[in-house]
Amino acid sequence: MRFVLGALVILFNLLDNTTTFLCLSTPIPGLQVTEANPFARWLFEAIGLVEGLLVEMFITLGAVGFLVYTKRLTPRVRVGLLLILVVLPAWAVVNNLNVMKAIGIEL
Repeated sequence: MRFVLGALVILFNLLDNTTTFLCLSTPIPGLQVTEANPFARWLFEAIGLVEGLLVEMFITLGAVGFLVYTKRLTPRVRVGLLLILVVLPAWAVVNNLNVMKAIGIEL
C-alpha cells in the first residue's frame, strides 16, 4: 500500500509541477498569475520557477522515501502522511487546471 501511495505522491507532484509551470510561465495579457502557496511563491521568487520546482520535487522525493521505508513511524502514521501527500498535490492539479481553463492556457 505504501509503495502505491508513494508512486501516487510522485505522479501528482509531477502533474502539479507541470501545471504550475504552465500557469506561471505563460504570459497572459492583462493578467498576473501568482502562486497561491506563500512558501512556494517565496521560493520561486528567491531562486526561480524551474529551480524552485526542482527543489520542491527533491524534498518530496526525500519525504516519500522516508515514509515508504522508515521503521520509526507506525504503518498507520506512514500511510496517513502519504495520503495527505497524495491529496494536496491532487487538489493543486485540479485548481491549476481550473485556472488554466479560465485564462485560456491549453495543455
